[in-house]
Amino acid sequence: MKTLLKTIILAAVATAVLAPAIAEAHPHRVCHWDNHHHHRICHMVR
Repeated sequence: MKTLLKTIILAAVATAVLAPAIAEAHPHRVCHWDNHHHHRICHMVR
């Protein structure tokens, strides 16, 4: 169980560190809610 917890914490830390770098380097998705079609619309933004 401790190993699993450590893995989760490491993954969370890695994500927190890497996410901004990945977001800077790559286009990212911007999502908004479309009231007319009643679903989320996502599009890539550079």
